[in-house]
Formats: sequence, C-alpha cells, structure tokens
Amino acid sequence: MTEGFMSYREIAHLAQVERPVVTTWRRRYPDFPAPTQTLASQPLFPAAAVVEWLLRSGLGNLEPTALRAELTLHTLAAYAQEHGGRRLVLSLGAALCLRHMADAPLPADPMRLAARLDFDGAFLLPDLEEAPALADLSGMVEQLIEGAYDTDQAHRFLLDAAARLGWPGLGTEALTPHLVNLIRLAADMPGRLAARSPITVADPYAGSGDLIAALLTGIDPEQAVCCAVQPDPALARLIRRRLHLAGIPEFHLDVGPVLADDFADADVIVTRLPYQPAETRNPAADLDRISDLTDLLGPGRTAVVIGPAASLVDALRDHQAIRRRAELLTGGLVEAVVRLPGGVFPARPGHPAAMWVLTRDPVPTTKGRLLVADLSGAALDEHRTESAAEDILLWRTEGHRRDSHAPRTGEIVLVRDLDLPRGAPLQPAGPATVTLLTRPAADGPALIGEVERRLADAEQAQREFTEKHRPLNTTAAHRDADPPKRVSLGTLSATRRARHLPGHRLAPQHVGPRGQHRVLGAAEVTTGTSNRFVDRFVLAGEYQHAALTEPGDLVISTVPGFAALVDQDGFSVIEFPAQGLRLSPGDALTPRVLKALLDTAHNTTRNPGAVRGPRLRDVTIPDLSRREATRLDELLRRLDERERLLQQQTDLLAELRGLAVTGFADGTLTTLYGTNS
Repeated sequence: MTEGFMSYREIAHLAQVERPVVTTWRRRYPDFPAPTQTLASQPLFPAAAVVEWLLRSGLGNLEPTALRAELTLHTLAAYAQEHGGRRLVLSLGAALCLRHMADAPLPADPMRLAARLDFDGAFLLPDLEEAPALADLSGMVEQLIEGAYDTDQAHRFLLDAAARLGWPGLGTEALTPHLVNLIRLAADMPGRLAARSPITVADPYAGSGDLIAALLTGIDPEQAVCCAVQPDPALARLIRRRLHLAGIPEFHLDVGPVLADDFADADVIVTRLPYQPAETRNPAADLDRISDLTDLLGPGRTAVVIGPAASLVDALRDHQAIRRRAELLTGGLVEAVVRLPGGVFPARPGHPAAMWVLTRDPVPTTKGRLLVADLSGAALDEHRTESAAEDILLWRTEGHRRDSHAPRTGEIVLVRDLDLPRGAPLQPAGPATVTLLTRPAADGPALIGEVERRLADAEQAQREFTEKHRPLNTTAAHRDADPPKRVSLGTLSATRRARHLPGHRLAPQHVGPRGQHRVLGAAEVTTGTSNRFVDRFVLAGEYQHAALTEPGDLVISTVPGFAALVDQDGFSVIEFPAQGLRLSPGDALTPRVLKALLDTAHNTTRNPGAVRGPRLRDVTIPDLSRREATRLDELLRRLDERERLLQQQTDLLAELRGLAVTGFADGTLTTLYGTNS
C-alpha cells in the first residue's frame, strides 16, 4: 500500500475531534509522529504512523477498527485523484462483491476468480477489468471489511465516501432518512412484511439503488424480490452488488435498462422522478412518467413517487401539464398528495419536492376525494413522519367517514373543489403552519372541555396545598453577622467536598430521540429540558469509560453562557463541553442550594475583551454554614413546590389558548362566552 500523508485538518477528521485538539496532541505527547513533508507551508504527517499512534494512545472518538478503514479511504484518495473517483469506487466495490461471493481473501490476481464466479459480467467482472493498478487490492478490501465488520457494511462505507473520493454525483439523488421512513410507512411495508409472504419492490428510476436498498433494510432478504431500471450498465451492476451484499439472492434480482414484465407484478413501486434543472423542467413529462406507472399497478398495489413540487403540487401554466394532472387526480388512483419540506434532497437543498401516493382499487369511500397534506411548515422529524404516515394509512383503510379521525397533517378534500382546470396549486385550505395546528380543533369543544377540567383540578390542588401548608411565610429577618466566606469550585474539588465529572464527546449518530440514558449537554443545561438519549448498548460498546450521573448531580455549562442544572433522576450522560459536579455525602451544601448560589455567582460571565470566559474551577460562591444552608434549602424546596403547581396551571392556560385560537382560525370553533346564551 502506498503510504499517504495527512494534514492537521485531515487528522482531526480521521479522529473525529476538533482541529485544535491535534495541535494539543503534538505539543503534549512526545511520541506524536513528526511531519515528514510540507505543502504550502503546512506540515504533512505520515498517515500510517498517525493511525498507529491513535491506536496505541487510545485518543480520538473513532473506533480502532474503523481507523484502519478510514486510513484505507485516505490512501484511496490519492488513487482517486489519479484515476478518477467513479472508476475507483466501482472497481473497489466489485472487489468487495467478489470477496463476498468467494467468502475468502482475494488472490493477488483476482481476474480468474471473477471470471469463474461472474461469468456473465452481471455483478463485477467489467468493473474489475477496468480497475486501476492498485498496489494491494486484497489488503485494501480486507482493511475495509475489518473496519466495517462485513462486506455489506464495507460496501456502504465505500459508497458513503464516494464524494470524498471524487464521485459526488453518486449521492445527488439521496433522500433524508426521515423521508425514506415516510415512504416506507406510506407504502405499508411493515404491514406487508408481517404477512410473511414474498414482497416485490420495484423502482423504475433507480439511480444508484439507494432508495430501494434503504426500504429493504432490516427485513428477511429471502422475503424480498427487487426490480429496478437503470440504463447505465455500470450503475446497474452497482445496484445488483448493493442488493446482493445486503443478502438478496441473485435469482431475486431483476435490474435492466427498460421496464420488464416483472414490474406489472410489483407489490410496491417506489421511485424518484429524474431531476431536471428548473430552466429545462417539463411538468408534463413528469406527469407522463407517473401516468406510465399507473399502468403497472395491479389490484391492491401501491406506488409512492417523489418528484418536483413544481410538477406535482404547485400552480401549473402549461395546458398539457394541467390536463395531465387533472386526468391523474380524477382517475381515482391518487389517494394522497403531500408537499414536503425543503432539504429532503441533501445534495439539492433548494429543490422543493412533493410526494404522491397511488393505489389501485382504493376503498369505495375515497371516491371523488383526496388527502392533501402540507409538511413544508417545519423540518421532517420522527413525529411528523409518523403522523403523516398514519393519516395516509387510515385514509387508505377507512376512506371518508363522518365519525373518522381527522388527519393531523392535512385535509380530506373533494377533487372537484381543487380547481384543476385552471392548474391551481394542491394545498389544504389554510397555510401549512395554521393547518398543522388546527387539526386538533376539529374536536375543539371536547378538547377544550378536557383542558378546562384539568385546569380546575390543578386549581383545586393548589387550594388544598395552601390550606395544608398555609400561605407562604418565610419569616425573613435581618442578619447582622459577617457575610460568609467565599469558596471556589476548584477548592471544593481539592478538599474533596465535591467531585468533578467530565463531559464526554458523543458521536451525533449515537444520540437520538430514543434510548435509556438521557444526554445532558450545553443546550439541555441552558434550556432546562432534554429530549436526546443514547442507547445503553451503544454507550457500553462505544464509550466504555463514560460515567453516568447520580440523582442530585449538577450539570454545568459555560458556553454559550453560564448555566447549571440539577439532574434529579440521575443515570444521564454528560456531553462535552458541559461538565458535572457531585457533592460529597454529608456536605453542608445541597444540590438545590449549590445551583441557586451558582445562578447568582458574579464571576461567571466573560468580559467583552477577554479571549476566553472564566474557568469553572475559578467560579466562587458563598460558603454557607450547615445551619444557613439547611434553612435556604428548606425555603427553596417550598418555593419549588409552589412554582410547580403554578407552572402546571400556566401550561394548561397556554394549551387552552392555543386550542381556542386555532379553532377560530380553522373555522371549526366558536364560543358562547360573554353572550346571553
């Protein structure tokens, strides 16, 4: 393998740390590799020596096995500059597929093995024949597999790095994970797979096959049959490799240059219409493509199409496009039209998109009606994805019923009310931000009555609390003694009155809305709320040295401003740059008192001319005596109880106000308050 060289920035990217951290490593550790080359006054370090040092020192945030895979990609970057990224990715992907088929390391000359296992050239042979001269192809393949655990993960790792290797065009059609999940749910993939019968998924505009591969993630490969259209022979082989490495049997794959007869038997058709720049985009051509897909839908089959909003939901001016869209919407096959938020194509964030869901032979009660949803008012997250999918599936199952649940992300409209002959835009009656809020107002009186009942219960709870504990009286009195001495947090740690808890660097892909351990970082400390979690198995496997908080630990952040939070429940993970502080048992200070004193500390802000803010260990607080700390803790406890009761009423009043306003805005609610009725 040809040894490459890395800059400071590349080392930081490799180790998944900030750029200044690498400079600190070089200054602090004498055994850090020395630079051996210079480019434009920038030192370059030998890549292999850097990886060995990271493995030996254990520093950085990347798993040791993945470090060697990253080193392989860094080495491949030099080959990509010489031979082209597309050529390199295709040939190395072919080598990974050959390794999978042979189930053994590749020989020095893999062509004879490739000709025997892929005699017709459907998967890899032509790409290996055009491969650039690599010094150690077998070694690179083994390093990628070692870093990614198996050939499938290694192939995904390679394709994800295509842009870094000089082939950015491979990922230009990729969709965000939330949109892929929405497509999966809208097509009812979980329900179809639950039947335990084979399912055929087809994509007539497959691109690199990423969409169809993402939809099949996590299912039994033996249960899936895949059909795809890709006229480019090299990309067609890439699709076959991608699906075959995912476990799909070779005889369950049909990838060709044109629509085959198998498409007529597809249970689910999912696709993205080919991208065209706005200057050359022809809405009529996009709608003709959808019309062609309707001919392939058999009874009970579903199609989900992602296309430009200009063709699918926006106002039309071209007479041919107006006529074609009207024919499709009045034909009884389109059951849902969804305007998507911006950014669902990460490579084209300025490309507005929409989604159509089509079904052959829908339930009779949907006749003449259409579900029109607008998700463009906010980013597509897990909650909005599940809400939109639930609306689509309920509409598909129940159709129009007077007692049915109203959609939360759109409206059921009559097709004749859409003003199709004039090419009017397809959208709900109100703007997106109003429509999303007004769905609960369809049951306005009942919902408002429920909130009013809860508000009455909260007021009664407050009255009972006041009767039991009497009105608040702190019996405050003037204190003539000397003010308490001040003590720094560093002194508390040095005298073992408190223990410092460091924050941990967590990879973004390991943190999400679900998990067993709450993540407390700078944002959570500042806002006082947290909705980020990490899975306990991920924490145990990826962060063996990460310590969990205990009930009563303080989490403190100095950026963007100083703030402190008491972790009442414990078992949380502190995320850097936030830090923790744990008081020793029996100390005069309590977590509640310490937080209150930190909130009023004077030396927690950075002066305008200062290079950096105050360090946490230098923050000083009054060192209250045990008697004074106990009295303050009791006072704060009483205030917290009353604040909790008042906050509950405040939240209910805000909810009541929102329901009332949105109900009036939606036209589904009025009130008799202030009238004679």
